[in-house]
Amino acid sequence: MDSKTSETHSTANSPGVDPDVRFECVGCGACCRGRFVPLTLSEAVTWLKRGDPVGVLLEAFDDSLWPVDSPEYAYNAGRSAPVTGGSGTLRVTVILAANAIPECPNLRPNGLCSVYLERPLVCRIYPMEISPFIELKPEAKDCPPESWQQGSLLASDQGLAMLVQQSRQTDRDDARRKVAVCESLGLTVAGWKGNGLVIHQPSVETLLAACESAEVNAGPAAQAWQIKAEDPALREYLHAQSVPLADSPSDDYIFHPIPR
Repeated sequence: MDSKTSETHSTANSPGVDPDVRFECVGCGACCRGRFVPLTLSEAVTWLKRGDPVGVLLEAFDDSLWPVDSPEYAYNAGRSAPVTGGSGTLRVTVILAANAIPECPNLRPNGLCSVYLERPLVCRIYPMEISPFIELKPEAKDCPPESWQQGSLLASDQGLAMLVQQSRQTDRDDARRKVAVCESLGLTVAGWKGNGLVIHQPSVETLLAACESAEVNAGPAAQAWQIKAEDPALREYLHAQSVPLADSPSDDYIFHPIPR
């Protein structure tokens, strides 16, 4: 099934946004603190050129999570790339994420953004959800109540909808090149989707050089990948699928389990 066609279909059937939900940024800066900020490949280059670090968050999956003809599989397959790592098809999703912990390096003392006109796409989209399978819930956001009591109706904001589609398309366009970045740096340990993320933290200079190279030279994935998993049942499943496991602890990455 064509991933782009399926993703469009899934978007039409996504949870969407409550038609009565309004939003207006009140400049509290809450969304600029205590998080990783997903970046496109070109945004990562810009971020790194400012001298600010970018983490590499990795997750992998196979066709056991969703039927291969489902909208969920099409969406996730579109923003990932196939890699070597078992007897079946293993796909890796790479998230290049700016470090905004404890706060974004571009946040001014007055709560304003110092790179507002060049801010990342995800910042322009916030508080909208990019995934078509996640419902926008104001109570799940960091924005204060007054943000949701004024402003425009999010469901009817066509400009915002176009930015969401642009973000999804860029995820698809960047998928192969981001895997190439990881392989060029030997970052080939990933978490299992829904179970955990593996976070690599290369130096600014090292990651910048790899990202700039991948912009023009992204060959097919070739290196053997490993999965970091601590759940016994998941490890048993992956072993049965001949997926290589990263067994020993490592100082090269952080494993961040996802609560269930």
